[in-house]
Formats: sequence, C-alpha cells, structure tokens
Amino acid sequence: MIAKPPSQDPRIKNSKHLLRELAEQRGLAGLLHGDSPHSFGERYRMRQQLDEAARQKNLETIVRQAHEQCSSEVGGEPDPDWLSHFLALAENIRHPAMQQFWASILVREIAQPGRCSVQALSCLRRMTQKDALLLQKAGALGCHFGDDNLRLILGYRQKGLWQGLRQQKLSPGKYRLPYAGLMQLFELGLLHQTELESGELTASPPLGLVLGGRRLQLSTRRRGVRLLYYRFTGIGNELAALMAETAPKDYVTDLMELLAPLGQLEQKESGA
Repeated sequence: MIAKPPSQDPRIKNSKHLLRELAEQRGLAGLLHGDSPHSFGERYRMRQQLDEAARQKNLETIVRQAHEQCSSEVGGEPDPDWLSHFLALAENIRHPAMQQFWASILVREIAQPGRCSVQALSCLRRMTQKDALLLQKAGALGCHFGDDNLRLILGYRQKGLWQGLRQQKLSPGKYRLPYAGLMQLFELGLLHQTELESGELTASPPLGLVLGGRRLQLSTRRRGVRLLYYRFTGIGNELAALMAETAPKDYVTDLMELLAPLGQLEQKESGA
C-alpha cells in the first residue's frame, strides 16, 4: 500500500496564493484576473476607497480600544494639534498589537495631557512591532542613577595604580537584547550609540540606583571605579516609559552580583 502524503495545513499558503490575497485586499489584483471590466482609472479609485476605508477602520479600532482602557479618573483634553498629529499617524497602523499600544498612548494623553510629544509619536510611527518589542526589552533592563534619564548598565571599569585597567561586563544578549537589536535602537534614535562611563564612584555619598522597582545604594570601597552604560535619548525615555515591563529576575540578580564586590550594596525601601 502506498502511503498517502500528509495533508497540508489549510492555514499554510504558498507564496503565489498569498500574494494574490494581498493584492486583492489592497485593490491591486486587476491584471491577475485576466481582462478586467474596469479601467485602470476605475481600479485606482476603487483602491483609494479601500485605503480610505482601511484607515477609517484603523482609527475606529484604536479609539474603541482606548475607550475600553479608560477608567473613571479625571482627564483633560489633549492639545488639538497633538490630537490631529496623532490621528494622521495612527490611521495607518494596521497591526493589532501596535493598535493596542497606540490606544494606550491616547488613554495616557487624555489622563495627563502633554505626556507624549509629537516627536515621540513620529518616531513611533516608523517603528515596527519588532522594534517596539526591542525597546520594551531595553527599557526593562534600564535603570536610573544620578537623574531621571534611563540608562542601560553594561558593567564597570576600574583603573588602578598597580593593576592597570580592569573591566567587567554583562552581555545584553543573555537577556533577549542581542547586539543587532541594540544597533536597531541606535538607528531609530532611541539609544545613544556611544558607550559612556559615569563619574568615579565613592563611598560617600553612595550611588543611588533604581533597578526593576528596587532602590539600591552602592558605597564602593575601591578607587577608580566607573559604571559603563548606554543612555536612552529623550524620545527613547518617553517611549520606554510607555512600554513598562518587569526587569528579568536573572538580569537583576546578575547585575547585583556584578556590583556587590565593589563595596556595600544595600536595598532600600521604596518610600525611603
């Protein structure tokens, strides 16, 4: 008996079938069906109508999702120019996950007008869902020290009189942020490409760190120690704040283990 070939999953489509479907969805399949009863001009106008209907659907979907996210808290009316810019950019957002994110931005802007800049919206419009996930991962690894700027700590560098230059680093790739992802964030203008170093750490005053919801204080016993990090840009800070994700436990553990030998590392209460 000849074995029957395994039946193919109907959800799997060959490239020709897939391209035809995409062309039909966008009103570009006129020449794929042989002689069409409609002229090129008529087909162009039909495609315009399809695009306009799709943009209207995108906006209505985002507004509906925003309405579902809204609470009973007091809000404020967004700046009219901001809202016009938001709608002009959001009308072309088709991916469901990105629509959900744009809806959350609208909710936050109504709750607190002026929270998201037009520049951040313009940057977000250039981002794919993959880009947004990369920024979310980077934001989860980020911490604050010195000021409100978000920083991605890479490790530290120590310059000693007798030992020369010593360096210890973590690899972001271990925490689902590969170097190619960092390059993409550099290109989008969300991270400064230059690796920076902090001022020399001291025992007093100790360095305050906010990492993964934890408040830490580091009092170093060593001389010549400086933290190495990438700094988020202004727009990167804005968008990362809208993509809150819990810091990976393994990253928090690894970073604390990396810093602990430098001196006294204490965890403070959130309200302290």
